[in-house]
Amino acid sequence: MSIFKRLLTNKTSSSSSIIKNSVIAGTIILSGFGQDVMAKGKSYVAVEPLVCDLVKSIALSSDEVTCLVDRKQDVHDLKINPRQAKLLNNADKVFTLGKEMTPSMRNWENKKNTVVVGVSAIDVDDHSDHGGHEDHSDHGGHDDHSEHSAKVDDHSDHGGHEDHSDHGGHDDHHDHGGLDPHVWHDPHNIIKMGNIISKSLKKDISVFNRGDRKLISERFEKVDSLLEGLDSWIVEQVSSIPEGNRVIVSKHKAMEYYGDAFGFKTISLLDFLGDSSSLRPDNISSTLKMLEEEKVQAIFPEQIPASKLLRNLSRQSSVPLASNQIFVDGLMMDGNTVSVAVHNTCTIVDSLGGSCDKDSGSNLESEWYKLSD
Repeated sequence: MSIFKRLLTNKTSSSSSIIKNSVIAGTIILSGFGQDVMAKGKSYVAVEPLVCDLVKSIALSSDEVTCLVDRKQDVHDLKINPRQAKLLNNADKVFTLGKEMTPSMRNWENKKNTVVVGVSAIDVDDHSDHGGHEDHSDHGGHDDHSEHSAKVDDHSDHGGHEDHSDHGGHDDHHDHGGLDPHVWHDPHNIIKMGNIISKSLKKDISVFNRGDRKLISERFEKVDSLLEGLDSWIVEQVSSIPEGNRVIVSKHKAMEYYGDAFGFKTISLLDFLGDSSSLRPDNISSTLKMLEEEKVQAIFPEQIPASKLLRNLSRQSSVPLASNQIFVDGLMMDGNTVSVAVHNTCTIVDSLGGSCDKDSGSNLESEWYKLSD
């Protein structure tokens, strides 16, 4: 073979080798991208039932979302057992309302995989984005809450003692201390919680996986839209209550965010009664006087049957007890995040002389269920 032919052959062979190596390298790179795009679902744990419902509504269907606490369990007295600790440790991320609602999460908040979505993590809504009811002027002339901020639980409704009258012998666990954690009673605060969840979930998805990142955004947008619809629905229901009747009286401080959002005065009976296990006649007298002066139309129990304390106050004041309880600490035994808001609103509205459109509320509940289908 001539020198010219050998050179030509070697050059052709070298070029083929370069092309072949380039194809192999390209395949490896594309394979890496493919693994990012087709990455397996994540494993998430949501501590409180309401947070679990919210995470499931936003997370991808390929993600596994485990609810740490059963709806029947009170998160206030949660003691994390070994099985639950293992779930928390093995999760890609843990979502929680935080120690204000669930004290046992105090030692978990600073872990790198824990995401707090409760009162300490959000800028509590001041209602400036409520559109046509920015200052609640359509709620009947009550105060502008533009300076509304996170509520402080100063223990004034607990008297520093245990209260057994509502819990069948168990401690009263509404002594949260610090910030009032019941932020979800205002739908706009749930939107802010959902926004934290959405952003956190997207951090777990490769920047090359635009499809899943977009899907997370779309799912959150549906959550946002439904909660805006819920907010508008509540405003409409509350508008049917005579202005002078808009007072919510219950045992604990738990509905203040709801009251600020929708134009109610909220009164905690324990502010007047102190420790209900050692009631004094003058405390009862001042409470009865308050009920009369405020022209209270109903007292709202937080459980059924109502406690002996509430039954006695109702009898002595002639103020009726609401026929249904209000759920202040999360989800009901059945239903979802919207369900509890619809139930509480209809209970309040119907008890205070208004008329609640439960059917339209039920439609919102049904739409929420579709989010996690």
